[in-house]
Amino acid sequence: MSDPKAFIIHLERSVQRRPQVERLRAALPCASEMLDATDGARMAQDEIDRIYVRRLHRPVYPFALNRGEVGVFLSHRAAWRRILAEGLDYALIFEDDAEIDAEAFARTCALARQSREHWTYALAPSEKTPVRGQVLTRAEGVALIRPDSPPLRAIAQFVSAPAARRLLEVTESFDRPVDTFLQMSWVTGVELLAFQPSGVRDASGSLGGSTIQAKRKPLAQKLARETLRPVYRAQVRLWHALARRPAL
Repeated sequence: MSDPKAFIIHLERSVQRRPQVERLRAALPCASEMLDATDGARMAQDEIDRIYVRRLHRPVYPFALNRGEVGVFLSHRAAWRRILAEGLDYALIFEDDAEIDAEAFARTCALARQSREHWTYALAPSEKTPVRGQVLTRAEGVALIRPDSPPLRAIAQFVSAPAARRLLEVTESFDRPVDTFLQMSWVTGVELLAFQPSGVRDASGSLGGSTIQAKRKPLAQKLARETLRPVYRAQVRLWHALARRPAL
């Protein structure tokens, strides 16, 4: 098994986040590299139209992606390609608003290595994202869990080469944000597991908030999103449960 490497996705013009990237790199227990994010705001519309295709998968994602979300998805695809290009057994992929407790995250990394035969893709959710489900293995207070409901936010992930290869194959076109897509094991063929507690924190609040939010939406559009979001999430939970049901 090769030593893992960390890729930290960072948008060059988000200069206020660069110090956080450097702090994260200094705290990590493995080699790391800053990976330039794809800037969706600078993409040509015809380029976006070639890869972003609405209503590709079920359940249907009810919202249109903004340019930032398209750029984030392409940035994760770039990280998956690097895993394969460098011949890594697995890599850690971070978004640039991730912050870690170095000691706690080192325990997560140790369990990831020890339990490698159990996972191909595993999230390391932030401490504000509790995960409940079947514990597959545990060591030093950290558990590898098969979630009852797949969590959101791909703030930190452990991605194996087989998972990276498969995810690249099924995302030549996409219709929803990357973290939402990764929930869909019935489409990806990649089971989403999670480490809990992971030692990861979301530092976006102290960094000026999200870099991918579109301009302020009209009230009617905001109300529609608030109505449709829980409906969509309930559909994901249902499809997730059906995908896990044993065949008769």
